[in-house]
Amino acid sequence: MASKNTVHSVASDLEKHEAKCEERWKTIFRETSEIKAEVSDLHKTLRMAVFGCFGFLGTLLITVVGTVIAGLIPLN
Repeated sequence: MASKNTVHSVASDLEKHEAKCEERWKTIFRETSEIKAEVSDLHKTLRMAVFGCFGFLGTLLITVVGTVIAGLIPLN
């Protein structure tokens, strides 16, 4: 036979549910903050890598252009 829900039993069930949900949300917020920190670190690493590549390519370009110009100008 099905039990009838009373106002008190529904209120009690709701309190239990809210307590469980609050704990779950705390866990989710903690984990997402950890993920945000890891993504931020990854972003910084990628930015440094891109700037390093552009710096290397810029230096290489300057060297090549300087070599070509030095080869075109005779140093009598």
